[in-house]
Amino acid sequence: MKWGQGNMEGSKITYAVVKAGETWGDLATRYEVSIEELKKWNRGVSDVEAGDLVKVVQEPPHFAHRRRAHYVLGFYTGPMGATMPGSQGTLERQADKLSAIAPYYFDIDRNNPGRIKARVSPQLIKETIRDAHQRGVKVLASIHNTDKNPNISATEALHSILRAHRMPFFNNLFALLNEYGFDGINLDFEHLRPGDKRLFTDFVRDLAQRAHAKNYTITVNVLGDVAKTPYSLDFDYPGLAESVDHLGIMTYDQYRPTQAEPGPVAGLPWVLGTIQAALNEGVPPEKILLGIGVYGYDWTVGQSNPRALSHSAVEALRRRENATVQFHPTHKVPFFTYTDSKGRQHEVWYEDARSIALKLDLVRRHKLAGILLWRLGLEDPSAWGVIQAKLAPII
Repeated sequence: MKWGQGNMEGSKITYAVVKAGETWGDLATRYEVSIEELKKWNRGVSDVEAGDLVKVVQEPPHFAHRRRAHYVLGFYTGPMGATMPGSQGTLERQADKLSAIAPYYFDIDRNNPGRIKARVSPQLIKETIRDAHQRGVKVLASIHNTDKNPNISATEALHSILRAHRMPFFNNLFALLNEYGFDGINLDFEHLRPGDKRLFTDFVRDLAQRAHAKNYTITVNVLGDVAKTPYSLDFDYPGLAESVDHLGIMTYDQYRPTQAEPGPVAGLPWVLGTIQAALNEGVPPEKILLGIGVYGYDWTVGQSNPRALSHSAVEALRRRENATVQFHPTHKVPFFTYTDSKGRQHEVWYEDARSIALKLDLVRRHKLAGILLWRLGLEDPSAWGVIQAKLAPII
């Protein structure tokens, strides 16, 4: 190695030999730099092959303390079927790389406006919080509007709280936080009634003021889609960001289970476009958590409702079908195909450490606050080394 001069003064320049099968993304992960930075210093090189010599420019070790700290929030659940394991194992193994978890434990009660309904027992809630705190991980009470009720829709139930039952909801929420010892709030309301955008922003502003007065943090999740459909138009991104600690932009699913066309959970250009749209609307980058879906879908070609899979289930399926993984040149995510015993064609699209690394490069390049993972337990285990390399220090 040698030390650069001029505008690279103080930077370490390494000449790396490309290993068999390595890509720009692999090199970026190995040296903790972005793909764009690598290509900048290796102009004219479109693809790398084994044995190539690649120039890598890194910050020297004594600059490490100047690296931006990042926030890593992971949704936490129990098992959701054979192909969707629970989150506890990841919490146990990766607590040092987590800022907080948001257990998927609470819904608004559609039968009792303003009340909050627990999905699990009080004992499990207490155990989860105690275990996370012992590991140095904070816990946010995550409130959803996904509970099923044939008599009232999620949209109308939320509208009722915003319009007529705000104070009962606030009182019940803060009682919940105090009873169990939560560290903050995560609101995950995905369906707004047309015309409720400003009302929801005002609701969140009111809640955030009350939360901050009691030293609770607050994160609000919004659906992200560069195409602005179907629900991202519901949300006033910059208005919400003004009052909350973090705005979690959920960049998943790009190809939705309700459609019959297979495709990625979140292709890189689509994610980039969503981030850029939020920044263009005036959302401060230091407020944004990039939502990353770490699961996959097994699509039967021509049919909707693909089977959701964890990374471990994807790998088991790939081995069983002896399938060859490809990395899509545009979407920058892995996928493979196979034919089932009935002769039906399948496409399996998912995320791995390599595709997640490219999304983390966006976090660093655009100076975002960090990431939001749906959900712990579904991810490629190798992704945690990438998260550590790209986002440390994690606060």
